[in-house]
Amino acid sequence: MFSFTKKQKGHRLTALISGTDGTACASLSNPRADQPVLEQGGLYAVNPGEAPADSLQRLVRKLSLGSDSFTTLLPIGDYHLMMVEAPEVPPSELKAAVRWRIRDLIDFHIDDAVLDVFDAPPSGARGVQESIYVVVARNSTVKSLIEPFESAGIELGVIDIPELAMRNIAARLDTDKEGVALLHFEEDHVLVTLTRDATLYLARSMDFGYTQLQESPELVDRIALELQRSMDYYDRHFQQAPIRSVALCPVPVDLPGLASSLGEQTGLPVQSLDIGDIVKIGDAVEQDQLARCTLAIGAALRTETTQL
Repeated sequence: MFSFTKKQKGHRLTALISGTDGTACASLSNPRADQPVLEQGGLYAVNPGEAPADSLQRLVRKLSLGSDSFTTLLPIGDYHLMMVEAPEVPPSELKAAVRWRIRDLIDFHIDDAVLDVFDAPPSGARGVQESIYVVVARNSTVKSLIEPFESAGIELGVIDIPELAMRNIAARLDTDKEGVALLHFEEDHVLVTLTRDATLYLARSMDFGYTQLQESPELVDRIALELQRSMDYYDRHFQQAPIRSVALCPVPVDLPGLASSLGEQTGLPVQSLDIGDIVKIGDAVEQDQLARCTLAIGAALRTETTQL
């Protein structure tokens, strides 16, 4: 998405994602290989009173990441992801045309916006490129995300979004060839993506996460309903064959019966994703940390090599 360098340096891409519990890290060697190696991965706590830049700098030194290429993710809620009609302009003029087109669709002034675009799949009705996805955020939001990295002397190559990190994970699943719904559970939200053949078709976010699911297991009904609505829209708008399966990203807490309940309500097979099926787990990685850095792994699986 928001690209800052033309080319990835070295053979290793590291995602660093700061959050309230610490920094999620995933360092992948040869991310475009058939089976990349996860050399470092986990959630690393911030020392009390430590500045974000100092924490990042300490982590890079501790894990010997200084020669890596780096990426991070915008947090859910800090950007808008929307599908708009593709302007009929030359590629060099695309972003300017999109900026004009979305000015009334965001809740802040367009002069304060930074945006990027990526292709949306064509609808089955015409089989041509009719729409594009637009990611738009406040300029101040992006700057505040970059500042700790710059202060720590870390050169970010790209800032991505969670939906594309999940697309990267789904693309590694055999079920993605026929379409898969992938669910990722954070503490306070659930993110759902529908992908097919390494292409993001649809994404939805729900305003509750695994904490609320632990307290109110009946919320699985809302997940199943949102899944069904999303798949119905996918069927109607894109006119693709129906999604064939559901996959659950690792969850850092126990949610008994989640997979079976979703399977019963959707009528689809539901699998719990094993990170070891998509990347080779290095000796330095603790298995119980994988659920804490799943999105970071997805971000580090980025395969795009050029700016948009």
